[in-house]
Parts: sequence; structure tokens; C-alpha cells
Amino acid sequence: MTSASATPLVGFLGIGAMGLPMARRIHESGQRVRAVDLNPGQVAKASEMGIAASTALDDLAAADALFVVVATGDQLRGLLDSALLSGTGNIKTVVVLSTVGVDAVTDFAGRLSDRGISVIDCPVTGGVSGAVEGRLSLFVAGDPADVDALRGPLETMGAVQDCGTKAGDGQAYKMVNQLLAASHLAIAGEALAFAHALGLDQGKALKAVSGGAGGSWMLSDRGPRMIQPPEQRPTQTHLSIFLKDTSLVKAAAAGAGFDARILNAVAREFERASQGGLDRADDSSIVDVVRSLPSNAEQSPRQRA
Repeated sequence: MTSASATPLVGFLGIGAMGLPMARRIHESGQRVRAVDLNPGQVAKASEMGIAASTALDDLAAADALFVVVATGDQLRGLLDSALLSGTGNIKTVVVLSTVGVDAVTDFAGRLSDRGISVIDCPVTGGVSGAVEGRLSLFVAGDPADVDALRGPLETMGAVQDCGTKAGDGQAYKMVNQLLAASHLAIAGEALAFAHALGLDQGKALKAVSGGAGGSWMLSDRGPRMIQPPEQRPTQTHLSIFLKDTSLVKAAAAGAGFDARILNAVAREFERASQGGLDRADDSSIVDVVRSLPSNAEQSPRQRA
């Protein structure tokens, strides 16, 4: 990368719940950051943090590298029409931080390669808390020279995992992660709903099992929200994210000829949640789907005892 300044300028596209704390980590490390988001509210929050931010995509034209956080593969492909990625501008490396699937990133990288722009495939995991605290896991795949050139800003966000040298490899690692994460989230909800059905204090049950063989990161992180009344539960990660990700994992499994039976069952729970209008609810609300099943809701815990 080249820049008029000794410190490269990082462009950051997408500063929502995950993107903003990631951009902030890079900014607070002393790196120059310029951010863009279509949501004026998020732009205002970034500005309050001292990050140069706007709603205008053209404001990223001077960036040496572009970090991208989008929701879907279609949104990622849509960036191909931007003058920013024509190959004639300053941006020569794009870091895809989103989970959008192997095919989307492979196609995106192939088309940018024809324009002289390289892609680092870098989906992340660790949730909003991990983004805020800089303890994400980054599934990084790309040309080693490109990765090394951006290792400084990448490491401000968390632990860099070496996942290969070609775009799509990082997404494949993330598919394995999401099979686990989605399954752990759904089973955590079922376990706490089970504790309720047994007439147990859910808070005590959560504390008792979290540190043992049955514990998981999802149980410890989402469990406290699961036991809150739905109307008091804060929304940190929309449940629709896991609906999207389980669909991506199912597609990847089908492409590999792999029968992901447990994941398929978990995916049906997220589909049921979506049908119940929980898309924009916190993902810990998957517990409400289990509780609302007719066989689970027809009797009180005391009647079951």
C-alpha cells in the first residue's frame, strides 16, 4: 500500500453494532480511520469518538485499504459497481469482515483481482462484547504480504487466525464456527427452558452448570439475557443474523456433500423464530421459541413436578 502519510488511511464501511467498536479499536490504536455508514445515528456516534465519519461513500476514496462490514453477499457484490473499487483509485486492498459465505467472497475477490485489487477474507466471531473489548477471533485468509501490511489494524480487533491464502478459506472456517455457535445458542436456550420446566431457579441453574462440562461460551454470554423477561431483554445481536448464518452453513454443507443433521434441526428453530416475528429481537430470544412450543407451554412447572 502507498499513502501520502507514513500512517496508511483505513476506510471502514459499515459501522453498526459490530463495525463501530471495531473501527474504534483501530482508531484508538493511533491508526488513521475514515468511516461511512448510511445510518446518520451511527455516524454521529463515530464522530463523538473522534472518528472522521459520514454517510457519503465517496469520502472513502482516499483510503489505502477498505474494511467492509455488510449484512449479505448481495450487498458485498453491490460494491463492485462503486467507483471506489474500479481499480483506478487509491484502494488496493479490501478486507471483508462479514459472514457472507464462500461463494460470495470468492466471486467478489475474483472480480476485484481483474481490477488489480486484492481481498483479505476475514470474517470475525466473538459478538459485540468481543468487538468492544478487542478480543474477537479473526478468520484471516489472503496473500501473506497483504495480511502482514494490515496486521497492525487487524490485531487491534482481536486474535488473527491463519486460515489460508485464498479468499473463501476464511468463510469456510467461519462456517465451521457458525455450525457450533448456532447449535450452542439453540441448546443453551433449550437447557434453560428445561430448567424452568423442572421448576428450578434459572439463575441458579445457569450459575451451576456454566463452569462444568455442559458449559459453553454461548451459555455464559447469552444465558443471562435468556433468563430475563422478553420485554426487559437488551438487543445486542439480531436473531436474523443466525437465521442467515444457518442458511449459509446449510448451503456450504450441501456443496460439500455433508449431511449436517444437527445443524439442520437447529436451523428449523431459527426459522420458527423468524416466523414468530423475532427477526429483530436479540438472538438470545431463541429461548422463547422453545418455551412457546405447545407441549412446553401447556402446563406450568409446578404442574409438571
